[in-house]
Amino acid sequence: MLDWRIHESVKYIFSVGMYLLISLLLVTCSTQSSGDLSHQELVQARSKVLLISFDGFRADYLSAEHTPFLQELSKNGARSEGLIPVFPSKTFPNHYAIAVGLYPENNGLIGNSMVDSVMGKSYSLGDREQVENPNWYEGEPIWNTAEKQGVRAGTMFWVGSEAPIQDMRPTHWKSYDGSVPDSARIDTVLAWLGSDSSSEVDFATVYFSFLDSQGHRYGTDAPQTIKALQRVDALMSYLMEQLASKGLDQETNIVLVSDHGMHNVSREQVVTLDSFIDIDRVRWISGSPSVTLNIEPSYRMQAYQELRKAQENGAPFNVYLKQDIPERFRYKNHDRTPDLLLLANLGYTITTTDRLDSQPNFPSGGAHGYDPIHPEMHAVFMAIGPDIVPGSMLPPFEVVHVYELLTYLLGIAPAPNDGSLETFEGILYD
Repeated sequence: MLDWRIHESVKYIFSVGMYLLISLLLVTCSTQSSGDLSHQELVQARSKVLLISFDGFRADYLSAEHTPFLQELSKNGARSEGLIPVFPSKTFPNHYAIAVGLYPENNGLIGNSMVDSVMGKSYSLGDREQVENPNWYEGEPIWNTAEKQGVRAGTMFWVGSEAPIQDMRPTHWKSYDGSVPDSARIDTVLAWLGSDSSSEVDFATVYFSFLDSQGHRYGTDAPQTIKALQRVDALMSYLMEQLASKGLDQETNIVLVSDHGMHNVSREQVVTLDSFIDIDRVRWISGSPSVTLNIEPSYRMQAYQELRKAQENGAPFNVYLKQDIPERFRYKNHDRTPDLLLLANLGYTITTTDRLDSQPNFPSGGAHGYDPIHPEMHAVFMAIGPDIVPGSMLPPFEVVHVYELLTYLLGIAPAPNDGSLETFEGILYD
């Protein structure tokens, strides 16, 4: 059974069949010429939702010492002991998994860097043309799910939102621009949420990268990273103040997430790949700590056997042929998954002798991309708003479930996904 919220607090329980019928009617209304009227009717049936991501916000970064505002705010809502990333625990795969509720092997975005042999193209997060190419993105992102059902959406930076996936875009969207000031990002999404115009949205996203940047550069416990955490705290305080000043605080559910955690690395824990195999005969697709390689067919098994021998002799990594990648990673069953995965042990870096010799300060700071099972890779999760039970706590859960939560809060029917709304039992009002 699912609940359908009417006006602000009255809630009725319908059968699943009635819920789907209403969702179908909403989709039909949204395609008619009286779009403004249908939108106003939709507004009466749900709260707004703001999805926020602070890249690299490790679960245990949340503390009374460094993030006192967030720590206090969490008491008025729900939080999790940790948000478990999909594999690999990298930025692009996890932000897109949050958006579509699908594991990488089911959504196509298997890494920050990848190769598609059918398209004959390579993808990397710095390649603007490919980032905006919808052919890389499978599944249905939450902003499309919303728009298809008459719920307008706005994305202030989110992986996938710059591409016309399914030949559509949200009502408002922005190409990523790291120079946009933090407060301007918040001001923009709050303007979208509270515009009282034909382009007003009921779902919005906003993304910040500075915490991840400082964690990479200086490490998890450096003064610079702590300062970045304090900046997160101040931004959330500003957001809540602005939300209240615009009268949006009583009708907006805020879902705060991150994509992964962080762990310190150093030159004392390094593996040079060319110590084991001929790197001139492999194509290095993604980097440490989850190194993926495509290998010349005639050399593939030899390279694997050499790396497997090194692992058995104590080298700090695990090596897998594509077909042997653990099922729990939900990663191997896609055409883009490379021939071989080399996964470093926590804290170790896999590189080459040339890079190590040419960069005397590499590696240093922090890294992510390790096995998601490690608590150090777990991210933050918080939710607060009119539909969230205050003071509630969840055990660690995977990021793919967030999509189901977002559709529930928006009162829309989810597209097929790998998540489950049951994950959030106990934090949602009946």
